[in-house]
Amino acid sequence: MPHVIERAATGRAKCRGCSGRIAAGEVRFGERLPNPFADEGSEMTHWFHLACAAFRRPEPFLETLAGAADPLADRDRLEREARLGAAHRRLPRLTTAERAPTGRATCRSCRELIEKGAWRISLVYYEDGRFMPSGFIHAGCARVYVETTDVLDRVRHFSPDLSEPDLVDLRAALAGSHPA
Repeated sequence: MPHVIERAATGRAKCRGCSGRIAAGEVRFGERLPNPFADEGSEMTHWFHLACAAFRRPEPFLETLAGAADPLADRDRLEREARLGAAHRRLPRLTTAERAPTGRATCRSCRELIEKGAWRISLVYYEDGRFMPSGFIHAGCARVYVETTDVLDRVRHFSPDLSEPDLVDLRAALAGSHPA
């Protein structure tokens, strides 16, 4: 069965990308995968908010978006973000941004410690239908690690508590290089 974009019939489903509830009537993306816990040939569906699917699962989202007949709000932006994620294979790993609460984490790009108070971006890997935390990078290492600095929309999406001054500081950190 192919992946699907449809309205949620109920508000029971949780988004696999952000863990938030998908409201009844909200348009959502369903990624159909083989079910390893059931009989051979059976499938399961992982549900995502549309934006979460564009950021986290760009290839299956783009496949499904091409066949979507109904008009979608922000379709152009979602398609642009998904294409960006498909073009840069590490980009879907980026998630939240925060100031490092300690100086103990090591950057997965440059392998240096991330200083306390420096901007860092969390990474996740997609394994067995789940997103697993996998460390951090300096905000300034994004250019090298994901080969683009066009990450602010996705970081803002997964870090909704960032204020406008935080976003200005983060944008400056992204434009710079890591502090080494």
